[in-house]
This record gives sequence, structure tokens and C-alpha cells, in this order.
Amino acid sequence: MDYKLKSKYLKDFIKEITFRNRNPRDLKALELLDDISTNPERIIYTGSKLYRCRIIKDNSLISNSAPFYGYNAVDSFVPPVNATRDMRANYRYIPYLYASNNPYIALVEVRPRFGASVSIAMISVNEDLRFLDFTNANKPSKMTDAKVNLFSDLSALYSKPVTDDDDIIDYIPTQYIAEYAKNLGYDGIIFKSSIVPEINETNLDRYNVVVFNFDKCQVIKSNVLKVTRHYIDCEQTDADSEQINIESYISELLGSL
Repeated sequence: MDYKLKSKYLKDFIKEITFRNRNPRDLKALELLDDISTNPERIIYTGSKLYRCRIIKDNSLISNSAPFYGYNAVDSFVPPVNATRDMRANYRYIPYLYASNNPYIALVEVRPRFGASVSIAMISVNEDLRFLDFTNANKPSKMTDAKVNLFSDLSALYSKPVTDDDDIIDYIPTQYIAEYAKNLGYDGIIFKSSIVPEINETNLDRYNVVVFNFDKCQVIKSNVLKVTRHYIDCEQTDADSEQINIESYISELLGSL
């Protein structure tokens, strides 16, 4: 189901930057971001670990030599400039590090098929990283409802899965906000996972990150994972009044407890 924005200020911003002006000024959404004192922030400290996954498409590219049993250090990290495409937080040719602080979230974010092999890299944080946190897990006491809605909406937009059918124009608002956060002095942004929301709801300390200043990080190892089971949940989205009764394996299992 498509996420419906709650923030009027974000709706106005998206309309302005998408159809009128690529360098918007004096918009309320940006003014709210400028108020650093009420921005939810999170520090990921030196020595912490992040995880990045890549689906293995060619086994000949696997290093298979300790400590890199999956992709080597270069291929496990950010893509080279000439291979960097437009994503939700970065412009083409400007690479950022997309990762998670939880290995399972990192795995499901690449949406591997059943039987797929995945290289998972462990990345060490070598300097403290200061993030703008869109999850609203650490709301300052003076954060207004308008700003809470703005951040919740932005988290949802950043977590929306990237597909081959995406129109690049849909990335423009979130790309701009990411650059805006970078210019405010943040090392990156934090947002929830839309693929495993049940984890975010019960574990507020597990999330996705985009690291702008990835030179403060270093890949220290990689391993190979094989997907041996899939759990699927779904909902019927058409207008038919007769609903097909489909329950996921997880729901059935929980219901039997």
C-alpha cells in the first residue's frame, strides 16, 4: 500500500522542488530542519559496526579468503563514482554508504530471492558519526507535532524500496533533503525499514543508515549467506468486495501460540 503523507509542509516542498524550482527557498519544511535544537539526532560511536549486503551474481568475484569470504573490501563498500546511480538519498555519481546497524535488516533490504547467495560486509565505524534521525525514536521535548509528522513522512520516503520502474523524478525531494542535512553538518541520516516494520516497532535501536562521510568507516570482513527460507505477507488491494483469505506463515504461527 502506498504511504500517505501526513505533513502538509512536506507535500508543499515536494510540489515546489519537483515541478517549480530545484533550489527552493523559504519553505516551512526546510525551516523546520534548520532548527537544529529540535532535530532528533543520534550518534553512532567509534567502534560500532554497520552491515551492508550485496547479492552475489557471479561466484568468480567472491574473494573467499580470510577475512573476506564474500566480496573483497573494495566491492563490499560504496560503489565507484562511475557506477553510482540515482538513489533516494544520493544523486548520480555521488556515492554514499547505504547500510544498517542490524545484519538481518541489511539482508532483507536487498530483497534476495529464495536460494540466493548474499555477501554481507561488516563495517567498522572509525570516528563518531552524527546522524539526523528520521525515525522519531529520540524526539526532543520541544519537537512540534508538525515536525514529528515531517520526519515520519521522510523516514517512510527514504525506506520505500527502490525498483527498476521508479521514475528518477521521485527521488528529487529526498535527494535534496539528504544534501540539505549534509550541509547542516550531519554525517548521515537514519530511517526505518519498510520491509521489516515489525522490527522497528519493537526494537527502536535497529535501523537503516545512509552515511555521507563514509571515509570515517572501514570494511573489516565479509561473509556469504544463503537464503534458505522466505516468509511472505500480503494484503488484497483491489476493489473486489470478496476478499481472498490469505494469511502469512508468520501470522498463522503466532495465532497458534
